[in-house]
Amino acid sequence: MNIQVLSDEKKPLFKRRELIARLGYEDKTPSRLEIRKEMAKKLRVKEELVLVKRIKPAYGTPVAELEISIYDDEKSLKKQEAEYMVTRHLPKEKKEKVKEEKKAEEKKEEKKPEEKKEEKKGEKPEAKKEAEAKEEKKVEVKKEEKEK
Repeated sequence: MNIQVLSDEKKPLFKRRELIARLGYEDKTPSRLEIRKEMAKKLRVKEELVLVKRIKPAYGTPVAELEISIYDDEKSLKKQEAEYMVTRHLPKEKKEKVKEEKKAEEKKEEKKPEEKKEEKKGEKPEAKKEAEAKEEKKVEVKKEEKEK
């Protein structure tokens, strides 16, 4: 795998560097994780801070154009990038754990609205009972007035 950096822009506001590089490879296109490891070694940065945004292979040739972001710290990485982009760069075991955690959170969120609905449903009959009681009192008062 051969990587040539074509452009390197520093973006201090976002606390990152944006690289455009050309990747030469044999056989199949390397995965994001492989490219990430290679770039981290080449640029001497932590692997966790490298994010391969796009791999654009050229048709019919073993060459691809890469768009890569290298962040200064993990906090700015998580703040700036979408969650799905961050999870794309995780190993399979960690991806599965993240998916399970999301499903568990979604189930918890689904239960909470159901509980609120039950409370609201419980409130409606009480309100109806109160309204019915008021109507009964009105009817009784009218009957008493008629009797007088």
